[in-house]
Amino acid sequence: MRRYVLPCFALLGFAALAHAQEPVKPAFGHSMQGEAFNEGPRQKAVLMKGIPKIEFPTSTKNKQAQKFFEQGVAQIHAYWYFESERSFRQAADLDPEFAMAYWGMARANVNNRTRAKGFAEKAVEKRKNASKREQGYIDAISLFANGKNDEYIAALRKLVADNPLDIEATAQLAHELQERAFDKPRQDEVERLAQEVLATNPMHPIHHYRIHLWDKPNNENALDSAHKSGLSQQASAHMWHMEGHIYTQLKRYSDAAVSQEASARVDHAHMGRVQIIPDQIFNYAHNNQWLSESFQFTGQPQKALEVARNLVANPRHPKLNTLAGFSGSASQGLPRLVETLERYELWEAALSEKIESVPSKSDWEKNRLRLLGCAAYATGKRALGQQYLDELTKLKSSEKAVAAVQCYAALGENNTAEASKQLDAAGLPKEREALLRLQLGEIEKALTLARDAAKGRPNQVLPQATLVRVLHAAGKLDEAKAELEKLRPLAARAELDTPLLAALAPIAQQCGVSSSADWRGALPADPLALPRPKIESLGPLSWMPPIAPGLSLKDGNGKKISLKDYAGKPVLVLFFLGSACDKCMEQVNAFAAESEGFKKAGIEIVAVSLDPQEQVKKMKAMPFPILANPDLKTFKSWKAFDDFEDMALHGTFLVDATGKLRWMDTGFAPFTDAKFVLGEAQRLLKLPNTNFIMAPVSN
Repeated sequence: MRRYVLPCFALLGFAALAHAQEPVKPAFGHSMQGEAFNEGPRQKAVLMKGIPKIEFPTSTKNKQAQKFFEQGVAQIHAYWYFESERSFRQAADLDPEFAMAYWGMARANVNNRTRAKGFAEKAVEKRKNASKREQGYIDAISLFANGKNDEYIAALRKLVADNPLDIEATAQLAHELQERAFDKPRQDEVERLAQEVLATNPMHPIHHYRIHLWDKPNNENALDSAHKSGLSQQASAHMWHMEGHIYTQLKRYSDAAVSQEASARVDHAHMGRVQIIPDQIFNYAHNNQWLSESFQFTGQPQKALEVARNLVANPRHPKLNTLAGFSGSASQGLPRLVETLERYELWEAALSEKIESVPSKSDWEKNRLRLLGCAAYATGKRALGQQYLDELTKLKSSEKAVAAVQCYAALGENNTAEASKQLDAAGLPKEREALLRLQLGEIEKALTLARDAAKGRPNQVLPQATLVRVLHAAGKLDEAKAELEKLRPLAARAELDTPLLAALAPIAQQCGVSSSADWRGALPADPLALPRPKIESLGPLSWMPPIAPGLSLKDGNGKKISLKDYAGKPVLVLFFLGSACDKCMEQVNAFAAESEGFKKAGIEIVAVSLDPQEQVKKMKAMPFPILANPDLKTFKSWKAFDDFEDMALHGTFLVDATGKLRWMDTGFAPFTDAKFVLGEAQRLLKLPNTNFIMAPVSN
């Protein structure tokens, strides 16, 4: 925290003592404060808009430190741990003896006890500076950090009992109990504690914990919190997302879609401000795949596809986001992409999509090949369909998927008997099977399936639309009209040019429901809902690469090189911590060894060192320029810098031909996998560039 100057001893007699007490110098890029400080945010925090006011008095005399501390507490309630830790680090930077700032850092690492323990130990070191009440918080988090969960809860209970007016102590206890609310008495206790907090502050972000508490069963208990969660902390994407949990469970899919869209937009706006890639955000991919599904439920397949495509396109990183993973953008987006295309029978789009194959995930492969096989046969591309069918039959346990494709193959030959037989074995969703049965002339089966689909998935547009179509085809016009009336408000935002929904326009006209092609109704009003900001004002729907900062430095020979020299070309920029850093030179050499591959891909490489120009000149020649930046100004502008300790960090950045940052990695260790970066760069640079131009990242 900018205060690591070792003392100089004037008396020679103290030299041995000074040498004995001299701390071990950490490795390049590592924090002077210990390993717990290596990860997490290392750039300064700002006071954000959209963060609720939290009352949490502490012993600090620094008013700004207090503001950042209370911002961090509010962010904790949103599980926004990365930004919460950043706020607490800023508070400690402003007041180095602020013990509760280190409590906050530990509390922001409840998902990483190793780091939590490091921060808790720091808080204990400074405990003497805190009040008795604050010491209670510090003692409690120390128990948690050392794995003593029951003792931690007991300490929180004592903290609440000793400080009955401290609603933040009550909120902390409510969180811990909610995490373990496995029975009704515990649920009732958490609810009582939450209501005590809300009695003092009705818009306290404890609404988040109430949603978790009642998120199956008894979802309706949290409806009030669903209306208020996002509004209680508008800057936090997760607070908007959590509303969607309750709305989805209550089958209020339009409301869920709005909440999840707000979550996505808030996340993307934040990423543009702080220069990070999507999967650095907690639960980002989960939030967005839920949004894609919500759009499916509301009859908006194009928006569902847009979200899924963006997830698939997002920058990949071996630690954050891989196709073979489980929680990153790619692994969450690809299944939604396939699902939407198949559910809405968007066959031509499916064939032009270039959906990635993931052989390591056999279920994904079955779904992908089933989609493509059905799409090929449905559009008359029989040779292509046979190709996908042949691939599909090689996979284990693919009988149902094979039957689905063979059903479409038989339909293409008007072999209704074979199509019906294969359909029996395909196990397709009921609404989809209902339309196929209708096509085969099996009216009664179609009716049964359509009714079951609408009943089993109530308030979803596609099953309800299918029921209307099947009833109409069966000549049951009164029933069709009644079910269409149920559908209209559900489909208030539906995309009517979708083929499966466009088919309802003539039905609506015949039933006298609508004389135009737009048969949709209005969304039902909720008298308890609160006014919300316009959705577009929250941020972009998709992640938009920020514009790269400038770069104009001299190489070892004094030649000035600028990013402008590479205008119209993609550039990989490496920031390293000088020739004395062994790990840095390992990175530089790794990229030098791969430089020919980058050159063939049309990608230039530029490296930036913190060494002075004279030292850069002495370095071994590399197949790309190395620039000197001893004053670290360029390191700072690119955020390859620890603001709290005034030290450079390792950084790897891909700048595309339009000057946007398409991939990045910064931190205490250099990124040395040059082959991965080359492959990912080639993938990203093939993607269509966005027309959205973000403002340059603030320094």
